[in-house]
Amino acid sequence: MSCTLQNNARPSIKQGVYGYVYWVQGNMMPSPDEPKANGGRAVEKQINIYKVATFKDVEGQAPLFTKINAQLVKAIKSNSKGFYQCELPPGKYSIFTIEEKNSFFANSFNGEGEINTVEIVAGQKVKLDINVNYKAAY
Repeated sequence: MSCTLQNNARPSIKQGVYGYVYWVQGNMMPSPDEPKANGGRAVEKQINIYKVATFKDVEGQAPLFTKINAQLVKAIKSNSKGFYQCELPPGKYSIFTIEEKNSFFANSFNGEGEINTVEIVAGQKVKLDINVNYKAAY
């Protein structure tokens, strides 16, 4: 398994996850009086990939968690354009970004209580963009 970055932002992995990380903050509500903030800016972030985690496996309150009690599979970093990619074996994973005060960010949850999941199938690449938006108002 490997995780690499590229300047051209095209995935070179054969199987795994890739995408962009964006920082979103400010007023995201449409309003005639105030302009909506932009859709976010690409950022460099550390990304931790765990075996699938549920709410039973974390401490803290969504979307910022203080501890993840799941098996860490990979720790990678997005580049200055926000692009990341990581080869992964088939399976289900949870993806978190590392934020201030060593907190873990994830804002996507499914009906089984799984946090920010991606499922990797043999021979397939999955695109997962991450909008780090805990300082945005919707």
